[in-house]
Amino acid sequence: METKVSGASVDAIAERTVNTVDRAAQSAHEAIDRLAAKAGPAVERVRAGANSAAETLKARADRFGELEDEWLDATRGYVRENPLTAVAIGVLAGVVLAKLASSSR
Repeated sequence: METKVSGASVDAIAERTVNTVDRAAQSAHEAIDRLAAKAGPAVERVRAGANSAAETLKARADRFGELEDEWLDATRGYVRENPLTAVAIGVLAGVVLAKLASSSR
């Protein structure tokens, strides 16, 4: 039993509506697929850049640790060879720090 609405049947209107919704859903699905295909490589490039930066930072941190060890070894050697000079430098540094601390109050 078809009901006429302005020259078109309800069934025909429903069928056109279903077809329109199906086409819209298919278009949206295709657009999402295109975006996903483009986003994948971009995400990989960002991931690769982050990994490269992390490796560079780790290498620099390791090198800084090595430099610190070298500096400490050199300082220990100097103190062993020149104990009086090392004590004088320590006292002088203490006096300078005390002056700076008292003048800021």
